[in-house]
Amino acid sequence: MGLTSQSQRIRMAALGDALNSALSYGEEGLKLAVEILTNETGQMRLAAYDLLWEKLDETGKHQLLKYLSRSESL
Repeated sequence: MGLTSQSQRIRMAALGDALNSALSYGEEGLKLAVEILTNETGQMRLAAYDLLWEKLDETGKHQLLKYLSRSESL
């Protein structure tokens, strides 16, 4: 196991913790979670989307899709 893979696992765990914390603050937390996602790139971004999607209920998923479509049009 190389340093990079260990570093990515640590970042992924920290990212998961940050997303979980953000989601406890309702819509403002969702905005923060999306901001976290937009700051990530490549594999970390994809993994972050997956983590967030897994944590959301149907209403949250709908809000995320709505928010992302709004933010893309800006």
